[in-house]
Amino acid sequence: MIIKDIKLLDEEYKIRDRMNVVIEDGRFLSITKGMPDPEGREIIDGSGKFMMPAFYNTHCHVPMTLLRGYGEGLPLQRWLNEKIFPFEAKFSAQYKYWGAKLGALELMKSGCVSISDMYFDLVEYGRALYEAGMKANLCNGLVTFDDNASYFKDRSYQDTLNLMQWIKDNSAENDGRLKADASVHSEYANRENSLREAFDFADDEGLIIQAHISETRSEHEECKARHGMSPVAYFEKLGAFRSPVVAAHCVWLDEEDVETMVGAGAFMSHNPSSNLKLGSGIAPVKKYFDRGMNVTIGTDGASSNNNLNMMEELHLAALLCRGQSLDANAIPAEDLIKAATRGGALAQGRTDCGLIKEGFRADFILFDMEQEHLTPDYSTLANILFSAQSSDICMTVCNGEIIYKDGEALFIDEEETIAKASESFKKVLESL
Repeated sequence: MIIKDIKLLDEEYKIRDRMNVVIEDGRFLSITKGMPDPEGREIIDGSGKFMMPAFYNTHCHVPMTLLRGYGEGLPLQRWLNEKIFPFEAKFSAQYKYWGAKLGALELMKSGCVSISDMYFDLVEYGRALYEAGMKANLCNGLVTFDDNASYFKDRSYQDTLNLMQWIKDNSAENDGRLKADASVHSEYANRENSLREAFDFADDEGLIIQAHISETRSEHEECKARHGMSPVAYFEKLGAFRSPVVAAHCVWLDEEDVETMVGAGAFMSHNPSSNLKLGSGIAPVKKYFDRGMNVTIGTDGASSNNNLNMMEELHLAALLCRGQSLDANAIPAEDLIKAATRGGALAQGRTDCGLIKEGFRADFILFDMEQEHLTPDYSTLANILFSAQSSDICMTVCNGEIIYKDGEALFIDEEETIAKASESFKKVLESL
């Protein structure tokens, strides 16, 4: 296709106007002022639109759309133990499939093409994301409370192997869209032996590690009481940071933790809505940016957010850092947008994604800028951060394929998905 006469955010995060963008074989072929030969190409008029890289959500539990509104008003540990874990015990693979497909609808409508996701039955719910045209780094978060338990006998390990085999069997068609990551849920939900084994496995297989780290003050301080060190220090001792790490939340990091993560090149996933809703706190992301940490943006699951709207997370991230630091330009707009786009792509090991750049995979979104709340378009990036809504996104493209356009998902039956998801929730609730 050719997107003609489009205003866009280029690879240096500068605004360029009246550009012509050619997409071929899933990648950006050319980005020029001149009009290329249109023969054999679909031409899309970009006038009045704005193109920027699509979003990469670096922390999610997408099948938990079915738990939206379930467990309200509880702090993290009570929320998990009293509501979430009992519900999940009755949560079949089929229900996860419909929960993931429901989440895919919400994600693509807010401009997201790829997620880092931690849940169970990876092949089954990964198939829903794959059918929707999206990308995902999927993992099953290890949870073990037995000191003698082995990672290699846990469902987390087997689930990861199942996904790795599915990817191998479907490698030509998959083209890197689904990836297997390793994962441990957290320090507090595991024991030393199984954690060491999981980190060794990730290192041996060259996998990214996803984990929850220092989400709440009690989690952080209780880890110190148990081990005499913070969760980051404990994970480092056990070998986690030999691998790329995507650490969700990081609200209560110590100074030494920041140094460790920066030195390891680890990625922090900032989940402002979830942290606010569960009363966990506000991550000091300005400090993390200033110290050179790799900051990315995530939604968390729809039961602790309660949505998967990346536009809302970006908006909150921009406001919170300013209010927290008492600095009206705490983090420049281009840096926050980079965190939600290129930063997220790198956290997922997708090095050829996240930029409007020739040769890169064509993952992008188009905003309809001809809206009253986006007029005048004096500062486009400020409009995106503070004024734009997900409803202003008129197109989401993943690997050069349009997956959402003008209110319609192209590969999902929206009516069927909503009905099946609602039915699945009711069946789980009846079984409790």
